[in-house]
Amino acid sequence: MKRLIILLAFITFSFTGYSQQQPKLQPQQQQDVQILHPSVIVGDIAFIGQTLKTVEIKGSEVNAYLEVEQEFTKILTDLQEQKKKLMDTVQVNIPLNVAQNAITFMDRATLTGQNAIIYKRFVDALVASAKTAK
Repeated sequence: MKRLIILLAFITFSFTGYSQQQPKLQPQQQQDVQILHPSVIVGDIAFIGQTLKTVEIKGSEVNAYLEVEQEFTKILTDLQEQKKKLMDTVQVNIPLNVAQNAITFMDRATLTGQNAIIYKRFVDALVASAKTAK
């Protein structure tokens, strides 16, 4: 019985200490998210959005993937409402973490030669935007 009580006390204090050590995202930290403003072709965004749907992800990456998919869907919806054509070049706003995750997921995609050109053009636009943001 004493062992059970000691074990329960140990587990309780372990979880309490662990939960206190976890960093909590403060509202101020949420406002500090860097936004990239790359100039990209509308068709490239559509291609990336479609290709992301074919990429395999791990269970631990679900939230990051959903965030990327949600952002690209929002961008594409906004561009459709503005009646942009596939060959139009536009400047979009993408949070840095979403851009990084999109590139990570796209690295797993299998691309044909022509699609590799689109992918490289998109990544180059993000990198150029990140350099000017510094």
